[in-house]
Amino acid sequence: MSDTPLRVCIVDDDDAVRDSLRILLDAYGIDVEAFPTPSQFLNEALDRAADCLIFDLHMPEMTGLELAEHLRARQLMTPVIIITGRTDPVLAPRMERAGIAAVLAKPVGDEELVGAIRSARPAGAR
Repeated sequence: MSDTPLRVCIVDDDDAVRDSLRILLDAYGIDVEAFPTPSQFLNEALDRAADCLIFDLHMPEMTGLELAEHLRARQLMTPVIIITGRTDPVLAPRMERAGIAAVLAKPVGDEELVGAIRSARPAGAR
């Protein structure tokens, strides 16, 4: 079993959410890289491996679901967790097709988020 910490990338346009998630996950020993926009994530992080991705659903530039679909179209299969302040049941079929590992309502509970990250990892991962 590896001692390498889990690595998570967060994309959320809300500074406070990004900061609080970073602090929370850091307390659990999870390495976090956070981005304010999908384009910054795409430009800066795709060449670095992550164990899990956390995307806000509602962002002005591109939704978290659109970002996940973009990654899947490029054959990037890193598990994605969507966090959202307002759910939209109409999106459920698209989320299933995009292979979204979990959809969590904001504010996200500590154990709920960490559990979702750990559950989203592929079998055999750290």
